[in-house]
Amino acid sequence: MKSVLSLLAAGSALAFAAAPAQAQTVTTGTVNVTGSVQGRCSVVAPGGAATSSFSGTISLGALDEADGTLAPSLEGTTSAASGGSPVITRVVCTAASVSLAIAADTLANGTRGTAPATGYASEIDYTAEMQVGLAAGGNATVSYNTATGAAASNSATVGRLATSANNVTVRAFGFTTRGGSSNLLVAGNYASTITVNVQPAA
Repeated sequence: MKSVLSLLAAGSALAFAAAPAQAQTVTTGTVNVTGSVQGRCSVVAPGGAATSSFSGTISLGALDEADGTLAPSLEGTTSAASGGSPVITRVVCTAASVSLAIAADTLANGTRGTAPATGYASEIDYTAEMQVGLAAGGNATVSYNTATGAAASNSATVGRLATSANNVTVRAFGFTTRGGSSNLLVAGNYASTITVNVQPAA
């Protein structure tokens, strides 16, 4: 009897060992991670937070020479040697291409478009210029001459801006007395505004 039970037990063990293992199931999943960066341009001053605008002053000092006409040192200014110290800042843009534009009004004392008297002038024309550094190297420039008004050169679409500090420079140069260089400049304070725009291209 014992031998029969032993044989039965041995047979059961062999049958259990021969049974295949139950297959395991593996569950797979896919998780997507998304985000976005808005095409934007911001002014980033050293040590400051990003803002949407900047300001500055190009101080020219005395505009006239002893005989009352425009100082030759201002008449002879160029982009490379502009009048007064240019305004320099850093603009960061995330867009692949950027639109630039510039406009200005005359350097004026009093109401623009009104001649004070024969032989006198209260307005000075000049060229306003914005130069930006490009990521690909070199610079792009837009300019506006107050004597001729808007021209083809006052706007442009360029590639990515350089990320370096001081990548935007605004200058004023090439000053001329409205009505002729022999006109005397009327005494008083003269002012002008240069408006520039840097934005992602549409």
